[in-house]
Amino acid sequence: MNVFRNKTDMKKALMAGVFALLAVVALAQQASVKDANVSYAQKNYVTAIQQYEAILQSQGSSPELYYNLGNAYYRSGDIAQSILNYNRALLLKPNYEDAKFNLQIAQKRVVDNVDVTSVFFLKQWINDFGDLMSSNGWAVFSIILFVLSLTSFLCFVFGRYRSFRKTTFNFAVASLLIALISLSYALKQSNKIVNSSDGIIMVGSVTAKDSPSLNGKDMFVMHAGTKVTIRNNVSGWTEVELPDGNAGFIPATNIEKI
Repeated sequence: MNVFRNKTDMKKALMAGVFALLAVVALAQQASVKDANVSYAQKNYVTAIQQYEAILQSQGSSPELYYNLGNAYYRSGDIAQSILNYNRALLLKPNYEDAKFNLQIAQKRVVDNVDVTSVFFLKQWINDFGDLMSSNGWAVFSIILFVLSLTSFLCFVFGRYRSFRKTTFNFAVASLLIALISLSYALKQSNKIVNSSDGIIMVGSVTAKDSPSLNGKDMFVMHAGTKVTIRNNVSGWTEVELPDGNAGFIPATNIEKI
């Protein structure tokens, strides 16, 4: 006897099975995060770290998970890992105020005090403005503005009155320009995630060399938690640059990419 009367019944059963599976997965995710949060609240920081790491491996990344993981590492005394994860949270969500605040606290415990090369104020303002939203946020904003621009242009084309057509035309042009700027910010923010060139020193201390070799000349010393720019990778060595412009080679195992 055929269990399903027709193809429609079979499709309904398959859809019900899919929704049931998705519901189970969602509940499992909530339970996993809840268990990790409970471990953190009970000051079982090592357990919480293991749980948050497992969630990241099995369910994917999110700014909230990186933030919670950073908090757990900070409480456990691993400053380098906490700074790494706070930075990863901010990479996905640049306007994450809690992550910014905790990162500033964690950075105060870093041994190195590197003088940062000053950035032209206009460039800094542009960068800060871009961090107001994530790449997805800027993309959605650009789409909304493009739709408004298109709608205004149609109003201009079919409008009867001169003043109305002039207003809608100006609004269409302005919206289109802002949409293009928003799109450029979306691409820039996306590129920061995909092609991140920043890293965190993960070992207690490491001496940078002038060449990718143990026999290279010592240049400077960096400590755990220091943020650097990754310039190149050569045969197990990573060329890094400090915010003050100094550069050198360190073993690739001593640094973690954000």
